[in-house]
Amino acid sequence: MRTIKQLSIEKEVLRQYSEFIHKVHIPFWQPLILTSVTNSILWAADAYTMAFLYWRALVLFEKNELTSNRIIMVFGFALFTARSIRPIGMISRQIASSFLAAETFFDLFDRKPAIDNTSTEGQELVDFRGEITFDKVKFIYPTRPASIILNKFQLNIKPSQCVAFVGASGCGKSTIIQLLERFYDVTSGRLLLDGIDIRQLNIHWVRSHFGLVSQEPILFDLTIAENIAYGLENVPMEDIINAASKAYIHQFIEQLPQGYETKVGAKGSFMSGGEKQRIAIARVLIRRPKVLLLDEATSAMDSHNEQIIQEVLEQTQTEDPSRTSLTIAHRLSTIRSCDLICVLDRGHIVESGSHTELIQRHGTYYEMVAQNNL
Repeated sequence: MRTIKQLSIEKEVLRQYSEFIHKVHIPFWQPLILTSVTNSILWAADAYTMAFLYWRALVLFEKNELTSNRIIMVFGFALFTARSIRPIGMISRQIASSFLAAETFFDLFDRKPAIDNTSTEGQELVDFRGEITFDKVKFIYPTRPASIILNKFQLNIKPSQCVAFVGASGCGKSTIIQLLERFYDVTSGRLLLDGIDIRQLNIHWVRSHFGLVSQEPILFDLTIAENIAYGLENVPMEDIINAASKAYIHQFIEQLPQGYETKVGAKGSFMSGGEKQRIAIARVLIRRPKVLLLDEATSAMDSHNEQIIQEVLEQTQTEDPSRTSLTIAHRLSTIRSCDLICVLDRGHIVESGSHTELIQRHGTYYEMVAQNNL
């Protein structure tokens, strides 16, 4: 509303709203008029039918062809029949709508998703090392069949390697994260974890070994402790405090009047951006993921909070050097220490290497760094 007022477009918005109401109003009234006419015919037919029966019964009674008892039976039958048929006519539209709704309802239950989140089938690797291989991966979003997001994407990520993806918006960086979390399956090619196709692995096992920290973390309207341990059962308080300490949020929590029992509000509304991010990082660390996924984890923060979060992430990598880390970033200052930096363009890697190697090549990455004034 404030945006509308600031742009002084109240009249235009009102016009658009009026057009929208008119468009909705016409389709609503057309079937209503038809229903009203039908109901009117039914009511009129009921009255005329009763009048005809009364007239015919009186004629037969005068000719002594119908007794008074029979007249009462005819009138009673006609009356109860009319009373029974009338409601059916009135609710016929609702009955038809109910059948259509029931059909949609059962179709929904009969639908078999391409990725079954409730499935307990699939292989579970005993000793997952964290090796990730994209083998000529092609991916197209089902809702955008004309747009190829990843095209013959080829990359091998070694265990414990820290890899960063950079590139313009829409080049496929976040899609890589979604494929690893198996929110989607590849259109063609293979995505391998320790040499095994991800589609052959148990989906819950896969997701339990990946820890995702996104740009806008989602916190639930629970306490800080409950948010950190969310989804886990019988978590000792020591583990929660340890995860919070690693995320550099323990000291802040201790200063709160209710400590770890402090409510964070709906979507973490009682916390600042940096505090929410560190709680989200603690929630990931307590699960000890083998692969850490960072999807622009600091892009929406000011420089102070960005520096704090970056220190947290670097510290977590130092504490567990066996953990594989994948980072998506727009701010190139956050990925200079990565082992491998991949520059994406139109769904494939145009160049890759360490920060120093890419600077020396004077290619796309060099130009991006120059634009960021690093």
